[in-house]
Amino acid sequence: MLLALLLFAAGFGAAVLWMRPRAALEAPAVRAGRAAAAVAPPRAAQRRSAHPAPREEGIVLAADPSPAPRLAIVVDDLGNDDAALARVAALPAAITGAVLPGLPRSRESAQTLRSAGKEVLLHLPMEPLDRSARPGPGLVKVGMTAGDITQVLTADLADVPGADGVNNHMGSRASADRPTMDAVLSVLKKRGLYFLDSRTTAFTVAAEEAGRLGVPCRSRSVFLDDVAEESAIRRQLDRAVEDARAEGAAIAIGHPHPATLAVLERALPELRGKGIRLVRVSDLFSR
Repeated sequence: MLLALLLFAAGFGAAVLWMRPRAALEAPAVRAGRAAAAVAPPRAAQRRSAHPAPREEGIVLAADPSPAPRLAIVVDDLGNDDAALARVAALPAAITGAVLPGLPRSRESAQTLRSAGKEVLLHLPMEPLDRSARPGPGLVKVGMTAGDITQVLTADLADVPGADGVNNHMGSRASADRPTMDAVLSVLKKRGLYFLDSRTTAFTVAAEEAGRLGVPCRSRSVFLDDVAEESAIRRQLDRAVEDARAEGAAIAIGHPHPATLAVLERALPELRGKGIRLVRVSDLFSR
């Protein structure tokens, strides 16, 4: 019995001595593992930190949205129809009105448009190729001296007070003649006005000479009412919108026909809803 107790005590002591070094070896590793686990992020977080989400970078580097296409609409031949003038003045957009000079109501028409917040142009009569056509008073003709053109244009501008620029009424002959255009553009340059080329001829030199002389100039994109029917006018307006989207900006010219005004009254609010920005002609020039 005594022998059995001695053997048990000896075995128990050996087991204790064997386990203590093992625990001493394992304890630092366990403690280090626990400390590392407390510091190291979870595996999902490690994966995210290897490929950080470019939140701020995405905002900074995102491309600016394209500017809205701009469309300027000009209504020519104003100055002798009060009812048409009132409809143009009431249009809910930045319409530009071009007023003929030398008419009994030219001045009043220009003032009415400006009071309604519309841009005003002098619709300058210029000599056409068709000798039977009648452009009206205040006509600029080929063969006039520069002094004569200055005198005519000065009187015409006085008839349309507050004009921001000039566009040609007819003028298929005069706008193709360099000396005539140079004389007209020289007056505009001195007065700080721009020229809108109605492009009544493919042989116009207006834009070329304006560029040479340093006069702001734009050219008509579309005539709205060569056919004065609502369906045809709407197609031309759609074409002007397509040009504005393709080029960034376009200019459409119409006349105070009842059909033209009816189409504009219906269509202008729709165009704004389609992302088209309706502007004045002067808004198309760089500032």
